[in-house]
Amino acid sequence: MGYWGVKSYENDEAAEALDAGFDRVHGPLYEKLMDDRNPLTIEQVQQKLADSRTLEAAIAALRESLGADTEPDSWDEVGRLALVGIVVRHAELGVRIPDPWLRQSIDWLEHEEIDWDEASARRIRQGKEIALLKGLM
Repeated sequence: MGYWGVKSYENDEAAEALDAGFDRVHGPLYEKLMDDRNPLTIEQVQQKLADSRTLEAAIAALRESLGADTEPDSWDEVGRLALVGIVVRHAELGVRIPDPWLRQSIDWLEHEEIDWDEASARRIRQGKEIALLKGLM
């Protein structure tokens, strides 16, 4: 797993699934907004385009990358973190999260077993993500 921060979506698997989800739903518009000549940041682009369709498309892309026939309960920690990252990112962007994904994400955050280089910073961020998701219940 490649990761660059302590947020659940700051890893390669979540980032790739998020990118695929936005691209599947918004296609040419997403590509236009992601062009290097566009002054918007990736966060601003996602804020502009995020909705329930991008959430489901990102989850579908993740499922495909992990093996569409496997159930989330059988995913490894990297796959679980990627799903949590997709859910957290969409929650931050104000998208309504369906109850099953919300509950699954909270459970996986509360029982996360990944060793982080910045463990203290991750625990703080993890607590914020759990509070965010629980606030949506």
